[in-house]
Amino acid sequence: MENFKIAVLIAGSLFILFGYLRFITDDSGNVNLNNYRFTGGILLIISGMVDGTRDLVKRLRSKNSLSAITIYLGILLFYIGFSIQ
Repeated sequence: MENFKIAVLIAGSLFILFGYLRFITDDSGNVNLNNYRFTGGILLIISGMVDGTRDLVKRLRSKNSLSAITIYLGILLFYIGFSIQ
């Protein structure tokens, strides 16, 4: 059971990382590191999550909505992973 718990937590981490990296890249896939040096682009992530959640509620499929759903899935997997006894 411990191996399953670790696998779920690793999967949750990967989903959150994937969603985070989709938010901070531009259309050509580049990351401007000068903008994210100290904050990690946290304002960009928060605004992307708000826009993505708004798109999810409207049932639109956009870059932000896909990124938001992967982060939500990662958070859900974290919750499940830490709830496993």
